[in-house]
Order: sequence, then structure tokens, then C-alpha cells
Amino acid sequence: MGALTAAAADPSGFTVGALRRDGVIIPFAAYDGKMWLSRWPGAERDPEIPINLRSIPTRWWGPAGLRETWQTWIDGRAGGTIRALQPDWIDAHCLKHVGLRTDYRSSQPVAPADERPYPKAGLVVSPPQTIEPIETVDVRAPQLTGFLPVLREAFDRAERATAERFNHPVQRKVREEIVPELQAVYAFGQAPRTYYVESLRAYRLFSIAGGDWPFEDSKGCGIAFGTGWFARDDKGFRPLEMSVRMVPCDMYGATYMLPFGAMRLGSKVYWIAQFSGWDHERYVVVDIRAKDVEAVVNAWGGGC
Repeated sequence: MGALTAAAADPSGFTVGALRRDGVIIPFAAYDGKMWLSRWPGAERDPEIPINLRSIPTRWWGPAGLRETWQTWIDGRAGGTIRALQPDWIDAHCLKHVGLRTDYRSSQPVAPADERPYPKAGLVVSPPQTIEPIETVDVRAPQLTGFLPVLREAFDRAERATAERFNHPVQRKVREEIVPELQAVYAFGQAPRTYYVESLRAYRLFSIAGGDWPFEDSKGCGIAFGTGWFARDDKGFRPLEMSVRMVPCDMYGATYMLPFGAMRLGSKVYWIAQFSGWDHERYVVVDIRAKDVEAVVNAWGGGC
């Protein structure tokens, strides 16, 4: 479904990048046949801008070397081939990022250059490889039957860990009476099936005595924002990793996933995604394992 037929990962390696809607590629990860690497420089205040493709330092490219043509993956489907024309820089929140200007033209309107995070059209890979779509799951979908109790227990544990780091304004007994609200769910695979979820508990703090609230401009309102990884097999749902952070009710400080796709390399499964908020973004390759997950690439995409 939406996967380009391709051989297993080439031993000589390949490179993946985020494709912006304005046609600029940000290469952020390379695979050498055995492991993932991150060689392309992250966002900086005053980056070095090579004159042309041939002048880009060899070390930036990774094992696959200089890449002029790229296969697009948009909305989980293989697209056409696009060509890199020249290096260029783009605004990356309060920084600048070196990317590759291409001949790609989006069917959607080009966003203003200062939009944060800048809209992405999808993922690119070179040489071509099989990338599979990550499903966006309706939070009321039947496949999530039985999930909320597992989420609630994992959310409670993660919020207790957060509460240990500062004087939480809501007592544990009060907050754990609130069922976490699912905001977004993404899934891939079947046996096991892996899920990434975004969820929250909203608190109206004006009626709660005691505690310290760290956000001066959000005195009467706060959000416990939870993100987590879960697996489902024939025994049901189980948590892999969960974290909760406190943010004001405008959600400043929350980080959201934009899934690009998944890859099966040998016996391993990797999710490729952007994680971003109002003032930051990063590009991540996540190794999905039986009992936990690990970010094997965590490339800085810019921030303030």
C-alpha cells in the first residue's frame, strides 16, 4: 500500500531528507548498510553555504556520497524523481539551515518563509528505497478498544515522575481522577503493532490551592501534555515509553509528531518523523524494539 517496490537496503547506503513545501530538501540521516548516521550540519546562526553541489563537503553526505536525484514520498506514496539544483539556506525558527534547492513544485500554496514550523511536503530518499506509510488513527477507532486504561496508567506514572521535579499545582489524587484525552494517534505494523500517541489533561488552576505554577502568563490554566509509545500484540496493549510535561494552555512548549514514514531494514523497523513545536523542530529516526524505543538519529532542525 503506497510502497515503492525496491530491494533491501543497499550495502553502499542511502540518505533521507525532509522535503519542504517550497522545494528545499534538508538531508538529515544516512544509512550505511548497518547503522544510521547524521552527517549533514544542523541549523546554526551563521552556517557555511557551499557555492554548488560539488563544493559541499564530502563528510556532509554520508556513505552514499553526493546525491543529485531524489525519490519523493508524499502522503505515504512514492512520487516522482526530483533534482537538487544548488545549496541554499532557509530560515529555521531563529537560526539558518543549509538545504538543497530542487526543481520540486508543490500542488499546494507555498507558505510564507517565516511560518514555523515550515510545512513539509513529505520525505525524500536517495537512492530509492521502500518507505511505508504510518497510519493516522482516529482516536475513536475500534482498534483502540481497551487502550485507555493502559494509557491512563502510563500517563499517571509519567506525571508522577514530572511532579517529583517541581511542586505540581494539582494534587495527585485530584489529577489521577481525570482520564487523559487522546489528541493524536499514529500506528504502524501488525504483529506487534506500534502506536505513538499525544494526550493531555487540562487543569483549571484558579480553584486549586497550593503548589507552584511555573508559567507566569498562564496563572489560571495548565496542561499536562503526554507523549508515548505503545505496542499491541495478541495479549493486548503495553507501554514502551511515556513522558509528561507541564505546559500553559496555549500549548507553548508542547512537541508534536509529523510522521514521514517507516522503513524495514533487515529485522528492524524504524519510524522517520519530524518533532516540532512553536519554537523548534528536529528530525528523528526511531528504532522500534520489543521493549522500548531509541532515537538513533536526532537531528536539530532549528529553534529559538
